[in-house]
Amino acid sequence: MLALDCFFGRCSKPTCDGCAFGLVRSLRLAFKSRAMQKTLDSSDDPVGSWQRAEQVISTVRQTQQKHAAPKKRKRLLAPREEIAWYPIIKPELCNGCGDCKVLCKPGVFEPGEPDPAGIHRPKLIVAHPWNCLVLCNRCVPICTSGAIILPPKEDFEHFVEYID
Repeated sequence: MLALDCFFGRCSKPTCDGCAFGLVRSLRLAFKSRAMQKTLDSSDDPVGSWQRAEQVISTVRQTQQKHAAPKKRKRLLAPREEIAWYPIIKPELCNGCGDCKVLCKPGVFEPGEPDPAGIHRPKLIVAHPWNCLVLCNRCVPICTSGAIILPPKEDFEHFVEYID
């Protein structure tokens, strides 16, 4: 039962250091990153993509591989301190798993106050909001509890210019 708790992010230990189930956690993160890669590879079709035929899916993947354009870089049109793009964590939903902290390269998330009883993991907080990359939303799908909220992208599109 402990391995399943660790796999689904419900482990009661504050960290995975020295835990026998550390491999289970890394396996969970690998599955999440693979699932996230699949969502990034799929096209943005408002109709359910599960309704497509296999031929169409394989054709789309082949054309994506042939015409894989390099990622466009973003340039901010205003100082970062004037752009209020950063995540908000709902403390009542956060389970303290730390997946967002592991995923976020700029280091936006940090563990909050430790539990006084020492039973639960510390909930994460947004410690460095101005380190968050504008229009980045990679932390939202990785959050197992759905505690991370970002502002609407449409409100911040005018702050970013895409360059080659």
